[in-house]
Amino acid sequence: MFYETWAGLEENYYDSTFHGIDWTAMKKKYEPYLSGINDRSDLRILLNDMLGELNSSHLGFSSMGAEERKPFGDVTNEIGVLFNQDNPYQIAQIIDNSPASRKGVDLKEGDEIMAVNGNKVNPKEDRDQYFTWPSLAEEIQLTILRGGKEIAVFIRPLTSTAFKDLIYDEWMKGNRGKVDQWSNGKIAYSHMKNMGGPELQRFLIDMAEQENNKDGIILDLRYNTGGNVHDEVLRFLSQRPYLKWQYRGGQRAPQSNFAPASKPIVLLINEQSLSDAEMTAAGFKELKLGKIIGNETYRWIIFTSAKGLVDGSSYRMPAWGCYTLAGQDLELSGVAPDIVVKNTIADRTNDKDPQLERAVQEILKDLK
Repeated sequence: MFYETWAGLEENYYDSTFHGIDWTAMKKKYEPYLSGINDRSDLRILLNDMLGELNSSHLGFSSMGAEERKPFGDVTNEIGVLFNQDNPYQIAQIIDNSPASRKGVDLKEGDEIMAVNGNKVNPKEDRDQYFTWPSLAEEIQLTILRGGKEIAVFIRPLTSTAFKDLIYDEWMKGNRGKVDQWSNGKIAYSHMKNMGGPELQRFLIDMAEQENNKDGIILDLRYNTGGNVHDEVLRFLSQRPYLKWQYRGGQRAPQSNFAPASKPIVLLINEQSLSDAEMTAAGFKELKLGKIIGNETYRWIIFTSAKGLVDGSSYRMPAWGCYTLAGQDLELSGVAPDIVVKNTIADRTNDKDPQLERAVQEILKDLK
């Protein structure tokens, strides 16, 4: 398995110079450790250490077997709220579309949790311990304090993964509200979490809803984890008006139905824009569709597949490099913004977004 993995990379890795590493020397460096492998975990460490020498994205060795299955696990049961930073059991915000927001669930901002399933909480102890069990509960009983009175509330929880997605949606909704406020409704805003099919549809729906009624567009690819829909996004943004048509008595409308390229567009990127988000940003820059604002992307862009091994283990095979028309390897260079603006941790804590603010400012300046 060790030699087959090495040989697969030797034959197919996208960069024939192996990022400047002597790949044959790496085999000789790591093969003496083969005699010390006792289990699957040892093999994972050995192969991933060797693959790590390439300093490459989209690469790794994965393996699992029945002997490693855990006899039990645990799940954090989320109720759909954010808590006060100074009082860890007081509800500061109820997240939209979460269990806490549903009709019939009597929770309000300012409520303080006193007990979970009858177990009194200790404000000095980790809150998650009261919500972490072997599986997701069908229902949780909360005892909350409101206006000096204790009230029993029953709620159906969701997983922490699902809750994080709702928080992400809340952030997107907040950004759109800020753009509407700062631009007086003149600028369309769309964020893509990744470059997959569902997010492409979300983007197209956002554009169908907003593009014709707005004077500028912000496409936010910050924190985007990649996929493979860059071409569809860039083709949409590249559309320009080429004529108008009119029904008798109606208003003249442009053709094509969408013409975003005739308006100011800003693309937002940051250090967590990676993979296909970087392809999209590089294409956006090459096509001169607008301004890119933020900071440099992650440098994590090689198209990859997986190769299976004899026992069902697999390793990733980054075989397709991605290059600018000038020949730059995006895996090594990433994409730099036209206007550098960095958001700090303090900005996040204080609900500030200098990158988004600058995007609005640039579009409004272009509209004058």
